[in-house]
Amino acid sequence: MPQVRVFADTNVILEAFRSRCWTAITTHYAVETVEKCVEETLTGDPTDPRHVAVAPAELHAGLTARYPVTRKELAALVTSQPGCMTLDDGEKHLFAWLHASKLLPSNVIVVTTADKAALVASNGLGWLNSMTSLEDLARKAGVGRVNLDALALQYREDWLSSIKTKIMLGIIP
Repeated sequence: MPQVRVFADTNVILEAFRSRCWTAITTHYAVETVEKCVEETLTGDPTDPRHVAVAPAELHAGLTARYPVTRKELAALVTSQPGCMTLDDGEKHLFAWLHASKLLPSNVIVVTTADKAALVASNGLGWLNSMTSLEDLARKAGVGRVNLDALALQYREDWLSSIKTKIMLGIIP
């Protein structure tokens, strides 16, 4: 049976490294992303106390694929879903590639993001049910309780479930 394809944004990749669940997740799933997310993952201010240093070789070894995104794909996304214009670059590029590839919605492809604006945009694109938490992925990949407990709030299933419910109820427009 083929691995489930998981599309991860920059923050999720960084959190997977920070919580030490990257290897388990990339062994269990086919983790894919876009070039912009790779670029963002490997840069940042090393003097920032929240900075997560990621070894390029470890990142590349864990990814099944990484895709370039064209200006045309970005424009098509923003034209069809204007709310995507305000997304951070990584999420915008990831959503543009997914939009252009027409892979979603699908029950074998999941996207993981901890960004509330990206979740709202995913709803507008009809993808909200394809969104999953890093915690859920990590648990299914066999990550232990210590590492799961290390995950920040916005990467947990309870947080995602609450945000999804608020979006569906119209509480978060």
